[in-house]
Amino acid sequence: MRLVIIAIVFLVVGFASAYFWFGDAEAVSESASHGDAELYTCGMHPEVVSSEPGVCPICNMNLTPKKTENRSSSTITVDPAARQNMGLVTTLPTYGSLSRTVRTFGKVTVAEPNVYSVNLKIGGWVEKLFVSENGQRVFKGQPLLEIYSPELVTAQREYLVAVGSAGSNDNLRRFIRQAENRLRNWDVPEDQLTRLKEGGEISRTMLIRTPADGYVLRKNVNVGDQVAHNAMLYEIGDLSTVWVTAYVYEQDLPYIALNQRATVRTPGLPGRIFASRVVYISPTLDAKGQTEIRLALDNPDFALKPEMYAEVEVKHRALHERLAIPRSAVINSGTKQVVYIASTDDTFEPRMVTTGAVDDNDMIEILDGLAPQERVVTSGQFLLDSESRLGEATGIMAGHNHGGGATTEESPEEKQHEHGDSMENMDTSMTQVHDHSDHATAGSDPYDIHTCPMPQHYHVLNYGPGDCPECGMTLVPVSETDNKDVFVCPMPQCQVAQPDSAQCPHCNMNLIRYQPGANDAE
Repeated sequence: MRLVIIAIVFLVVGFASAYFWFGDAEAVSESASHGDAELYTCGMHPEVVSSEPGVCPICNMNLTPKKTENRSSSTITVDPAARQNMGLVTTLPTYGSLSRTVRTFGKVTVAEPNVYSVNLKIGGWVEKLFVSENGQRVFKGQPLLEIYSPELVTAQREYLVAVGSAGSNDNLRRFIRQAENRLRNWDVPEDQLTRLKEGGEISRTMLIRTPADGYVLRKNVNVGDQVAHNAMLYEIGDLSTVWVTAYVYEQDLPYIALNQRATVRTPGLPGRIFASRVVYISPTLDAKGQTEIRLALDNPDFALKPEMYAEVEVKHRALHERLAIPRSAVINSGTKQVVYIASTDDTFEPRMVTTGAVDDNDMIEILDGLAPQERVVTSGQFLLDSESRLGEATGIMAGHNHGGGATTEESPEEKQHEHGDSMENMDTSMTQVHDHSDHATAGSDPYDIHTCPMPQHYHVLNYGPGDCPECGMTLVPVSETDNKDVFVCPMPQCQVAQPDSAQCPHCNMNLIRYQPGANDAE
């Protein structure tokens, strides 16, 4: 009896253990199966997603399995003959210091610190002019004009009277010092003061001399003019150093810094290159989105003249090594950048990357998404992209035609009935599309393609407004630019726009050239 009881206990424990282990494993399996549940979507309307098969509530087409984001699902296999016909070329990324040259234009101006004004501190009449022409070259200390001033004559006489009767009178000696200082403050030349103190000679006129070497930029006086004590008579400019005032766009500001070296050329002096440096960057932008910069140039032979047209190049060099590939390898859709990686000699796969600066050699910096040892396609990548999208569209259409992959055999009556329903649904879908197109054309352009206003970024195309991913500028309608190389799908719902002709990856229709405001194919 005891043996029977022991056997029963062992059986109960065994069944409990088996239920615990196998029941838990089944739950885990069920959970994993639920976690990996397949999703279904519509090829014409990707926003429709369902956890089970069915039909699209918009176009009544059968839903198909949604592709996962793994890279292997988009791998393209190309045989050697097709690869040769497609002209596929690959290259490895390179490390190097990217250099960017900012090119702009401006004009030569007079350096403001080298401009001198000749003013009077005493009123009078101009009796002689020694420099009488604008543009005349002058040297420091050279006589400019001679002025007669009654105040000057009176001050000299008072000085001499005080000197003759001074004696030991402290007040008179103090008056003499004040009178002498007043003459100096009027800029009376020292030789004239010496003649006054030593020989008692009163000068009827006073000589005005130029304060620096340079050229007469402006003359405001003639012989016989009566001039006030604050009159500006001459403006002298030293042109041995000049400025070039230029303007750069907002997106180029990161490549401009103070004391940065630059070169200047001017059409008036062909073959000559002037070294310069950036001495000023404006803290504000103007209404055109440009910032003023100034460059200082040595001009010892005075070849550079104010108001000359100047071509400016400011070269910026990266401070550290950066991973870069040819910019032609990047397919830019406006919202993302894609490159094609050569997995093997015959297989290629798309890869999303994050890009940075573009240098003078049309190399683009890769910030993320690419390893140094991975080869990228630099020629024929658009054909690969079209092939990839065509494959996806073919799979979607095949899923529609086969009812989402069902393999059960149907009777001829069922097939005919299903075919009739499918055609009815397709007619309904096409009617909806036609109505949508008619409604769009009645109001506005159904495509509304926007691009970057910078000509070098015309490859950036987007449905609706946005910002350029390369320079950050606000996208504008294509109709406001000179961009003619825009191809779109005849079905606006597909929202396909690219710079070359191909097939729509969604409906397989041939792309047509985009004509703003028109809906008919060429």
